Amino acid sequence: MAQTGDQFLSRLGNRLGIIGLLLLVIPPLLAGWVYRGEAGERFSFLTHTLSELGRYDTSSLAVLVNGGMFFGGLALLVSFSSRRWHRHSAPISWSLKLSGILLSLSVAACGLFPVNVGQLHSDAMTALYLMTPISAVLYCFAILKESPPRWGMLPALAATGCALSMLADPRRDLLLMDRYAYGLFGADRPTLWWPALNGWLLLLFVGIWLLYALVLIQRSNG
Repeated sequence: MAQTGDQFLSRLGNRLGIIGLLLLVIPPLLAGWVYRGEAGERFSFLTHTLSELGRYDTSSLAVLVNGGMFFGGLALLVSFSSRRWHRHSAPISWSLKLSGILLSLSVAACGLFPVNVGQLHSDAMTALYLMTPISAVLYCFAILKESPPRWGMLPALAATGCALSMLADPRRDLLLMDRYAYGLFGADRPTLWWPALNGWLLLLFVGIWLLYALVLIQRSNG
């Protein structure tokens, strides 16, 4: 009975993880499709940030984006809380679980505190940038000690690089300010603005990494 209960919790955790990832991906795609910026410009992954899609008064589907981040983060939190991490000893297993929970909470906080609220949004994004490399290092250590294919380390390492570059950017506080991009560029945005693209790459790599961690490894472990 105990094993059956563990299997049920594991399957439930995986399904919630998938739902959480979908909530992080689908709303920004829909919001970007209908987005019109303050200068009337269309959305581009190369020049607009996720925070701009979640800005009330500008993005018509901001509530969908922020809700997706918030509830997606909560779904990931439950997923990390309800599953067993590999076959590791207790310290490693609990470290992985705790880092996953904190990462999920930082994602949820980004949705709870959109860019309109100022400093709270900046703090939430900074927490996400900080928890990403911490979680990734623990995750890669687990992969090295386990049997699943090592390619799962690649998106985690890529996400770490994106997060560290954003943490180290001396303009970080400015980049996380409300309407910073509009004040900087107005209607004449460049073809490519690296901080915006870097943010989307971070979300992409974190999504691939968590998909691998929450689903594929579990299948490999049976």
